[in-house]
Amino acid sequence: MCAIDRLDRYWAEELGCITNDLYQGGVTVCTPSHRDDPRWMGWHIPLLGVRLDQAVPDTGVLSVTPDLLPALLLLLRKENANILPPPSMTIDAFAHRYIPNGCTRIDRILQCDASTFTPAPEVFPVCKLNEDDAQTHWYRLHFDGPVFVACDERRRVVAWSAIKCKSNEVWEMAVLTDAAFRNRGVGRSVVSYATCYTLENGRVPIYLHDTSNVASSHVCRALGYQPYGYQFSCECGRK
Repeated sequence: MCAIDRLDRYWAEELGCITNDLYQGGVTVCTPSHRDDPRWMGWHIPLLGVRLDQAVPDTGVLSVTPDLLPALLLLLRKENANILPPPSMTIDAFAHRYIPNGCTRIDRILQCDASTFTPAPEVFPVCKLNEDDAQTHWYRLHFDGPVFVACDERRRVVAWSAIKCKSNEVWEMAVLTDAAFRNRGVGRSVVSYATCYTLENGRVPIYLHDTSNVASSHVCRALGYQPYGYQFSCECGRK
């Protein structure tokens, strides 16, 4: 099964739809039983949506908790496909109205596989943190997968990439570079290590970035990550 098929299956399971809904049929609304449950690392996400680049125009899937369904269906009757981001911000306004304690995001989804991956060279030495490393505790509050760090001559961490093990098949990359070391390829090098590790372990690497964060997208696109779609989410903290 190719990377795209595996990603489609992941999103269909997470949204509670069938894979065909991701590609054609307008806006599909789902209320899977797990939408009320904590998701990755305990985060509660009462509203999640995906729109794929290769889908028929105005096609997407919105997954919501049952209490949001009546209001969302009413909105759809009024606005139809115009609620899908981007560029529409209608669903964002909906989330702020009906989930007042939620935090909304519109992210670009990038994906990579072995055929497109272009490894980056080290700028500073990169290593995988051991579980008994004193620094690992902080990362474990935020990430559940391996963490790769680049350290300068004084052994200070100047960039790191952590893996979010979103499913048995899909792992998401996260990256942060110290401001003083940006635009030097350091961030790209740690994401390269994390991506290589993910591929070697038979998972599909993805990267999500805010649609306004162009610099962030450059890091992964330089490694061969390709556009896949958009995700809209509204999180309400951890349960």
